[in-house]
Amino acid sequence: MDITNLIEPETICLNLKAQTKDEALKELVDMLDAAGKLTSKSQFLADIWKREEIGNTGFDEGIAIPHAKSDAVAKPAVAVGISRDGIDYGADDGELSHVFFMLASPDGHDHHHIEVLAQISTKIIEDGFVCQLKQAETVEQARTLLTDIQTNTPESDIHSLAFEPEPLSPWAQSLGRMKEHLLYGTSHMIPFIVAGGVLLSLSVMITGQGAVPENGILADIAQMGIAGLTLFTLVLGGYIAYSIADKPGLAPGMIGTWIAVSHYNTGFLGAIVVGFFAGYVVWLLKKIQLPDSMSSLGSIFIYPLVGTFLTCGAVMWVIGAPIANAMTTMNEVLTGMAGSGKIMLGTVLGAMTAFDMGGPINKVATLFAQTQVNTQPWLMGGVGIAICTPPLGMALATFLSPKKFKRDEREAGKAAGIMGMIGISEGAIPFAAGDPARVLPAIVAGGIVGNVIGFMFHVINHAPWGGWIVLPVVDGKLGYIIGTMAGSLTTALIVIALKKTVTEDGNMLGVHKTSTSVTGEGEADILAVTSCPSGVAHTFLAAKSLEKAACALGIKIKVETQGANGIINRITEKDIARAKFVIFAHDVAIKKPERFRNMKVIDVSTKDAMLNATALLQARRTS
Repeated sequence: MDITNLIEPETICLNLKAQTKDEALKELVDMLDAAGKLTSKSQFLADIWKREEIGNTGFDEGIAIPHAKSDAVAKPAVAVGISRDGIDYGADDGELSHVFFMLASPDGHDHHHIEVLAQISTKIIEDGFVCQLKQAETVEQARTLLTDIQTNTPESDIHSLAFEPEPLSPWAQSLGRMKEHLLYGTSHMIPFIVAGGVLLSLSVMITGQGAVPENGILADIAQMGIAGLTLFTLVLGGYIAYSIADKPGLAPGMIGTWIAVSHYNTGFLGAIVVGFFAGYVVWLLKKIQLPDSMSSLGSIFIYPLVGTFLTCGAVMWVIGAPIANAMTTMNEVLTGMAGSGKIMLGTVLGAMTAFDMGGPINKVATLFAQTQVNTQPWLMGGVGIAICTPPLGMALATFLSPKKFKRDEREAGKAAGIMGMIGISEGAIPFAAGDPARVLPAIVAGGIVGNVIGFMFHVINHAPWGGWIVLPVVDGKLGYIIGTMAGSLTTALIVIALKKTVTEDGNMLGVHKTSTSVTGEGEADILAVTSCPSGVAHTFLAAKSLEKAACALGIKIKVETQGANGIINRITEKDIARAKFVIFAHDVAIKKPERFRNMKVIDVSTKDAMLNATALLQARRTS
């Protein structure tokens, strides 16, 4: 959200009549209400004061930025007021406040507040800006200062505007947030289901009897695997709720999911439904204003207790049985498809798995198969193949027809081959980003061929993963290998047929720049944080794309990755003090975003970073 769209002439006052802080807040709220930005003036004023009780929003140099996220806000807006005489606002430096920015943000808009705060902070530190604003004689002059956009900035300036994501509708924003919550839960679930599935499968495979061993060390290993496959649903439901309502949502989400799974056999479907239910129940509970004497008990006692009771009650008395029936019906349909319906299902799952290579469509298909690896392992038999055919197919294409690919693409082909073997479909993304019209049809066709062959050969994959790395726990290894080779060859032949022979730029031959992230403190011009659901491929591909683009532009960038191995190359206060802005490239909520509250923030998905890295680095303001 851009501040230039939030300031209107009706929300600017060049001569506040207020003499006190209380009067100033009321006058600014009145302006917002008169402009039609509020549904309840009294409620928004109460929320403003609630924020002031947390900490005074008066700052040095005569600036005050009162703000609140409130249900009483109909439309996001900023009210600007100037007091000629100054008002004692309680600023830390003891000086009177002359310039006021009141931010009205609808509750639930997660990043809106921090974006606008960052833009205002950037504006007021410009040399002479506050002085010019106080000297403005007309509302139009003030608004011009506040919304001024330079259009003659040279292309070489990294602040030129080159990338601005399209604003999303409220419905799309809600769906996007729900997807983030689901993927947050999935990212925490994956290690449990992978560890559990592989350990259980290995114990069964080593016995050679096709049954869970009952004694000895193999029985112990089997119990380890069963524990992982039992706990993954609790983790999925708990962390979906955690993503929505923070720590108070964790207990209701996990306990409610355990009730649903253990008492009603709702499976992964129940975990997802209960996780969302618990999260939003606690989110609503947190909106109830508690007495000051009880506020400290809210997060550790009241919200988890009441949230758990309401969630478990809903599961036991309302939604548990219907979810179980839906899960039973779905399993019956899948069992029925084990015959002739496999071709149709294999076509759909193969296309979805390959289409966006680790993106949301891929995640839907893989999650569908992964969460049923202990009941319908034949699903992973086909999906495991479709996961690896896009990168293996592109690697094969660069080997069979190198003249159709540029030098950097041929190098990327080597990496794609390795990624395909270990089940990371994102290895094909660099090719799809450079030539989507030719690459996407090829990898979708390859995914379909591979998945259908896996189903037809009755391949059973006991591990919720893809690639040849899982071959030890695959029943029907020959079919798995044939499906992988056929799908990869299909992709390679189609992309070779569609692509034209390329010619290398002679001036670029032999030129190799090292594109790496700054690791020292206080050296980078631009910062970035990347994070994806699995914490593996998209996290590091987005980081590498930003690093390569920065290298080409001659910009020093420091990228912090929040992946499966934790936070790597952590951004420090020194980095933040020096850098011009930060890019959040993420598909799940990033950790500690409040560090960047005083910076310009560009908030995009990992795919945006992979496809538009150069444009992002050239952006001069947030969307």
